[in-house]
Amino acid sequence: MTSRRDWLRRALTLAAAGGKGLASAATPPTDASRKLPVLARGLNLTHWFEYERGQSVSEAEMKSLRACGFDHVRVPLDPVICGWPVRADARLPVAGELRRALEAAVAADLDVVLDLHLEPADKARIESSADGHAAVVGLWRQLARLLRDLPTTRVAFELFNEPQFYGLSAMRWPAFQQRLWAAIRDEAPGHLVLLTGHQGSSPEGLARLVPLPDPLAAYVFHYYAPYLFTHQGAHWMDTRYSTAGLHQDVRYPSREQIGRTARLSRPHPRAGQEMADYLAQDWGPGRIAKDLRLAGDWARRHGVRLLCNEFGVLRAAADPASRYRWISDVRRALESERIGWTIWDYTDIFGITVESGQPLRQGSRRMEREALDALGLSSVAQAAR
Repeated sequence: MTSRRDWLRRALTLAAAGGKGLASAATPPTDASRKLPVLARGLNLTHWFEYERGQSVSEAEMKSLRACGFDHVRVPLDPVICGWPVRADARLPVAGELRRALEAAVAADLDVVLDLHLEPADKARIESSADGHAAVVGLWRQLARLLRDLPTTRVAFELFNEPQFYGLSAMRWPAFQQRLWAAIRDEAPGHLVLLTGHQGSSPEGLARLVPLPDPLAAYVFHYYAPYLFTHQGAHWMDTRYSTAGLHQDVRYPSREQIGRTARLSRPHPRAGQEMADYLAQDWGPGRIAKDLRLAGDWARRHGVRLLCNEFGVLRAAADPASRYRWISDVRRALESERIGWTIWDYTDIFGITVESGQPLRQGSRRMEREALDALGLSSVAQAAR
């Protein structure tokens, strides 16, 4: 009898050959009653194992999130920030703390996704280096070995957040992702693995992805369109690609912007044209639904499970009512396409709490009522009181 590992090895060989024969690859027997993480309604617990690490979440706070109606959390891990020196044989210094965080989520009746979430500069260095690839493969072997006894019904592994691989380097992403997938399958063959396309986990990258023949895999993408609205005031954005970071008080839907003048932090020759494009493209629920229907069509065409595990709006420069209208429209469109969602983020600069952007407030954060309304969770939260 062919073992699951033998089957996965065969699938990897087929996938590495460019996807030829994937449709006819034999599917191993599975238990129809087997339960995997649901991952229907979730949020990102950012800034806990990444950035300045100032937003830890207690088990009690996780239980309150479960009572609000969320069924999962995504825990982004930046191993470099956490002291990992990007070597295949290097240990992750925070391994014990990380495991305890995932155990707390499970104890709070939440599914949990562990997401490898590197900074763009570190990703660029790793993506362009054979040693970097080997280091991340080694790290995932270590993590899967550490966490493989956590319940397969609750815990999922996301291989690589927003792989870049732009331009000609795109051809290197499938083989790299398959190496990461194989490393986890060697150590934790029963857990759900989340795969993604290149180009920053964009819908465009997803459209170019050839799925692997793994019944214990799902696929993820991120949605932040249009950037002129969702990333207004984002000072870190490169103006060569978008002037969104220079704008403030851009309204949504775009018809709400008609007759209003958005503020600019400084002039830019392309800012006016980008605003004109925003108005002409009639950004609203219909446009968003059309975008996300394309993602849903991709999943249906390939017969795979799909999640949108990042979507959100930067708080600082956005009109709050516009912000929650956009979140509501995206959430509704995702649910219409039967795509699970994970909002970015819980309580930082894209957050949905009263205390968003205030670090070190563990246990005292309060969900904004408008957030629960936009996410369709108000009735669940009310019933839990």
